[in-house]
Amino acid sequence: MSKVKLPAAALLLILLTGATPLTASAPISAFAAAVSDSIKVQSMDVKMVFDGVNMQPPTAQYVFIHNNTTYVPIRFVSYALQKSVSWDAKNLKVTVAEPSSSELVVIKEYLMNAGNMNTSTTAAKSITLSKTKASYVFNGAAKTVPSGQASYMLNGSLYVPLRFLSESVGNKISWDQKTKTITATSAGYQEQNSGSTNNSSSGGGATPSATATPAPTSGAAGGGSAGTGTVTYEQITSATEAKLSTLRNQSSSVLMSLALQYVQATDQATKASLLAQGKQQLASSTTTFNSIVADAEKQLTTNGYSTEIINQYKATFEAELQQGMKLAEGMGE
Repeated sequence: MSKVKLPAAALLLILLTGATPLTASAPISAFAAAVSDSIKVQSMDVKMVFDGVNMQPPTAQYVFIHNNTTYVPIRFVSYALQKSVSWDAKNLKVTVAEPSSSELVVIKEYLMNAGNMNTSTTAAKSITLSKTKASYVFNGAAKTVPSGQASYMLNGSLYVPLRFLSESVGNKISWDQKTKTITATSAGYQEQNSGSTNNSSSGGGATPSATATPAPTSGAAGGGSAGTGTVTYEQITSATEAKLSTLRNQSSSVLMSLALQYVQATDQATKASLLAQGKQQLASSTTTFNSIVADAEKQLTTNGYSTEIINQYKATFEAELQQGMKLAEGMGE
């Protein structure tokens, strides 16, 4: 049985201790070389409706217009459309794709946490973003931001043109300039809506709730007890570790972006904002971790299995946090 690790927590803890030696370290050279200039814009107080539900990006993420082009945070909007997003910090590459069932669980947790943290609109403010030469892959196909437009980074979040994202991801995303409203629907929601429309027995509109998380199924090779709905120990733990692995990867992606921004920042206000983002990410990751292991513990108990593996998950998580703290303290000396 493999142990799930969250090395991203160590990176974040380094940031949270304000380890000054990082500010002059070499790892940022590739990133710095890819950043050519910056822009100063005014963020907008907008309404965002995804799958019929009002949403707002997490704190310190914005929507803005630059050169008559509307820009949005790619991770938040992609997640709202139920797409997975991965960030290759070394090669500055973003990959957006259809999520696996375990990734979908984490995405929904992200959206739920983001909604709980910030459910109201955000007042307009002046923001400065760094221009970034990122590359993109959507559903296996390379895409390029149109000429005259660009990608921008702020507080570890990457911003792209709304129309570019809409056309690349394959979902209709509309922008109403008059009401300042962004409206979009995921493929799953469109299918659900279509199914409800064609189903004469329901007659009503589709409920804008997210698709239910798939329950573990009986193993095709005889893993579960036939006809009883019982799942095996391995099915429960494998599904749990897949979710934890996805959480690790997505947390690492966000935290690496924050780290790169932090070591490049020269003013305390920007650093403070990045640290706040890091703390928020760690809190969100911890909440998701607790939710995942709690669900696994419930399944194991319900099916009469030992829950000792839960202690291993928690011990590994705590060990990574302690290891990260020690590393951070050593680098800060």
